[in-house]
Amino acid sequence: MLELVHNDPRGWLLHFFKAHQVPPRAPSGTGYVYVLAITGAVSYIKVGSTAQPRARLEALRTEAHRLGGAVTQAWLSPAHPNYKTTEAQALTKCRTISPSTSPRSEYFPELDFAAARREATKAVLGVRDAPQTTTTTTAAGMYQSIPGYVRRRMAPDIWDLYGRERRFFRQGSARTRFRRRNSTPACPDHVPESLLTSAFASLFQPSAPVIPLARRRSTSL
Repeated sequence: MLELVHNDPRGWLLHFFKAHQVPPRAPSGTGYVYVLAITGAVSYIKVGSTAQPRARLEALRTEAHRLGGAVTQAWLSPAHPNYKTTEAQALTKCRTISPSTSPRSEYFPELDFAAARREATKAVLGVRDAPQTTTTTTAAGMYQSIPGYVRRRMAPDIWDLYGRERRFFRQGSARTRFRRRNSTPACPDHVPESLLTSAFASLFQPSAPVIPLARRRSTSL
């Protein structure tokens, strides 16, 4: 990526093209994104894209010279595909920072060159700004953030999910938890185990002796 600072409005572009070997046309399917700073009677920043950098920059230099200005700073990106999408993203960010002459214009009279170059570089590299938002609740107050445990419950990270799974599986399988919920105690607390043992034994071992009928008949005869 290249940055130039020149004061000569006529000869610096040719010297730059020769020194940096800027091709007349970009490779097939690629293009360039440029940022120009024009200073003079009418000062502005120009952001655009082209597949023919030499012809396009020469045309912009001629336009600025006709209005009594000169191209004092310039930035040219490497040739890359999807340069039209990159240009649209850079223009969108520049319009949020400083309004252009019209809603869809590429000319920014109140934009800084460094800011325009930074947004164009981020668009070329595919860098996206993370939105800076603060989560608040009515109960917590306007300027008081949500507590950490509530935020982790709403948006848990990977360690929270791991701890939740460990606590869940520590309780056992679904069958074990079901049997634990629906099982009855084998021996109630209010009944001694000795009484239960004797009650079950009395069912199978009656206390009265059993007299065999055959022997009783023989004795009576």
